[in-house]
Amino acid sequence: MGDKNRALKAAARKYMEESGETSLQAAMRHVRREYEQGQRDDDASDDQERMGFDEAPYADEYEHRPRVTGTGYFIAWGVQELLGLDQVQQLVQHAEKDGQPDAPDPITCHLCDRPIDVTREEVVHVGIALREVQRPGTPKPTELQFPVWTHDQCGHTRVWSWSQLTLARRRRNLPVHTADLPPRQHRRGRTPIEDYYVFTMPEDSPPVFYLQPGDDHRCGVLGFRADRLSDGLPALDLSREAPRPLEEWSIAADRTGLLYIERQGTGRWYQPPTPWAPPPEWLAAAHFHGKAIFLTAPAGSVPVAKFEAGAGSNLVDLLAVGQKDLLFGAVMTVTGLA
Repeated sequence: MGDKNRALKAAARKYMEESGETSLQAAMRHVRREYEQGQRDDDASDDQERMGFDEAPYADEYEHRPRVTGTGYFIAWGVQELLGLDQVQQLVQHAEKDGQPDAPDPITCHLCDRPIDVTREEVVHVGIALREVQRPGTPKPTELQFPVWTHDQCGHTRVWSWSQLTLARRRRNLPVHTADLPPRQHRRGRTPIEDYYVFTMPEDSPPVFYLQPGDDHRCGVLGFRADRLSDGLPALDLSREAPRPLEEWSIAADRTGLLYIERQGTGRWYQPPTPWAPPPEWLAAAHFHGKAIFLTAPAGSVPVAKFEAGAGSNLVDLLAVGQKDLLFGAVMTVTGLA
């Protein structure tokens, strides 16, 4: 099958997941019409790119699902990281109150605009949308957080940037403000910039693996932040905290180098075209500790000139990025070196 048909089929499967369409042929006809009419500004070929540094997946069956009365509340990854357990419980209580059929201010599904009746739904999905607002007299935008409710049949939710949520609504033919959509992308014929990475070895610590995308995120740094939180990676301010171990994350390696990064339950999160080749000393340190500190931040966080000069990332850059809540990572197990 040619690349074009493969891309159309991938886009059709995505449309089926989002819309509830059960016929692949009908979904392909729908996607083809959208392309012909110029309505899809997201290239289906994006689905064929390497893993990592793209739009994060929706939540799945491994998500935390606390139960209240007869309804299960499916909490997207990153929501508790942003809000804390107490506020998550307040969201559930809010749903129990305003998800009743006679509620004066009912909760509404963000992916169909219909009310959510918690007395009839087996599962309600709870996510968060992040939106930056520039307030008068402030030097930088303020990040606002809005709960995002969805019916189970409409689609699993996640942490969104406002433009990601707007794009998801437009794909479902729901009303949106076009100014809230991400900029159009023209990727065809353009070679992506390779992602940058660097290996460092702090004293008395597991070695560090820093990975930075070469291309800007389609939805900007807020989209990158939303995706990493949806992936289950916490934000890190290295001036205030050390990376914490996350047992569900691991980095696979063999004698050729590092092969891929994966999360238990969801599979491979990022796999490079060829294995990463850290220095032998780095591999020895990873073997000794059995772990590595993985860090990632948006494109341009560490100036590209430093990578090209072989200088790598320095602590000053990472401290600054972390203070903006744009550095993500954790201590991960390294497997395959024993």
